[in-house]
Amino acid sequence: MVNGTDGASFPPFVKRDEVLHFFSSDICRSIYGEFDSDQVVKGIPLYRFIVPPGAFASPLVNPDNICFCLDKVFSKNCTLAGALDISTCKQGKPVVITLPHFLYASEEIMEGVEGMKPNKQEHMTYLDIEPTTGFTLQFAKRLQINLLVKPAPKITALQKVTYPFAFPILWLNETAVIDDSKAEFFRSKVTNKIKLLHLLEAVLIIVGAVVFLGFLASYLICRAQKVK
Repeated sequence: MVNGTDGASFPPFVKRDEVLHFFSSDICRSIYGEFDSDQVVKGIPLYRFIVPPGAFASPLVNPDNICFCLDKVFSKNCTLAGALDISTCKQGKPVVITLPHFLYASEEIMEGVEGMKPNKQEHMTYLDIEPTTGFTLQFAKRLQINLLVKPAPKITALQKVTYPFAFPILWLNETAVIDDSKAEFFRSKVTNKIKLLHLLEAVLIIVGAVVFLGFLASYLICRAQKVK
């Protein structure tokens, strides 16, 4: 099922507690991001939403992943996390998608390959979104493409393979950020006006409080004089 946008933009007035859905053709499915932290990119305040571990969790934890658990032996009856079998949308080719270096994957998956050093900051996927407009102004899409290798006694190179494992082929690191000229335009048309609006709001609150206190003081003074 296609759920969400293409990731370039979202409905305006994004909140930190929202879950943002977007479709990724690379993994043949919709996925989601959760709020991680506040960021400032080229003077523009943004919300960072990351693809969380739950998006790659086992079907026991995230039932939405049941369609990406096709090899019961490799996945240990769909109990392992971190790997999505997308062979059904790749003409039957044994393609398994993970995050780079098997980030968020179960230990059993990582044990099949040496040299994996997952690092959240370097290997996570994130979207930096301007909350008022919902525009994505910076992003990093990181994925690892693996081949599912199975025992094959008749193939010399695979004769010693006793258990299916995900063999990394390559990992993608697509990043983009708003350029300087567009950032300046965005600041002048959106960010600075929002700051001005917040300043005006603060001023009006202060003025209203002063006026209220002035009326309250006048009322108390007049009441005290009437009592005398």
